[in-house]
Formats: sequence, structure tokens, C-alpha cells
Amino acid sequence: MVWMFIISILLISYILTIYSDDNKFYRFGPQPDLIILGFTIDTPEKYSLIVLYAIINTIIRNLDHNIIFPWITLNVQNMNAQNTEINKISHQYEISITNTVYSWFDWLIYIHMLLAQIDMFLLELTTDVIAIYFVTRWYIKNKTIINDTIINDIIL
Repeated sequence: MVWMFIISILLISYILTIYSDDNKFYRFGPQPDLIILGFTIDTPEKYSLIVLYAIINTIIRNLDHNIIFPWITLNVQNMNAQNTEINKISHQYEISITNTVYSWFDWLIYIHMLLAQIDMFLLELTTDVIAIYFVTRWYIKNKTIINDTIINDIIL
């Protein structure tokens, strides 16, 4: 983990020193020519809104990719899954379609943000790593609790 951090810092330092002179991508903060989906991000207020959006959307994206999408795969698309009640089938369609629509819009906005400026990339990377840490921690913690409960039930 430490070596990844060191390599990342060295790579970022190298990129910033080599390409920062005339390239619009390798800059930080609001800029008069920072444009995301046609919106000019030239004030600290607009930039703060983009940062806030990125943080909130990263949390939602991680929940989608690590909870909702696996649920769709294991319960809706799995031919061996147990049948569900008829009234829940419409919910499965709604969740699957909403997930698909969200994923495409998220991808469009995500690509525009990543390609706009290096700080957007670093922001997305950082928030994604933090969010996946908490999701993984939650799964591991609950897996341990479930395994301990099963072991205790078998012993008793």
C-alpha cells in the first residue's frame, strides 16, 4: 500500500513538472477554460459544487456497483435463484432499468469530469478509494459476524 502511494506521488510530480507549462489538463482549481458538459467552472463556488457532486456521486456509484449490481446479477439474472413473488417482479424490472439508465448518465458525466482537468481525476480516484474501503470493510465485518454466528450455532 505504501509503495503504491509513493509511486503515485512520484508519477504525479513527474507529470506536473513535465507537462504543466502549456497543457490545460494538468492544472488545479477553477479556471476560465475549465468546461464540464458545457458549464464553465471559473469560480470557487462552481468548483465547490463540482467537488461536492463528485463526492456524493462516488458514494452512490460504489453502492450501485458493489450492492445493487451484484443483487441484480445474483437474484434477477441468475436462472438458479429462487422464484420471487409475482408482485416483486415489477420491482426487479424497475431496479434493473433504473440501474442501467443511471449507469449510462453517470458514465457520461464521469468521463467529462475525468478528462477536464487532472484535479478531477485525482478527486474521483481519492473518493473512489475511500468509498470502496468502507464498502469492503462493511462486507468483511458482516461476513465475520455471520461466520461467527454459524460457528457458534454449530458448536451449541
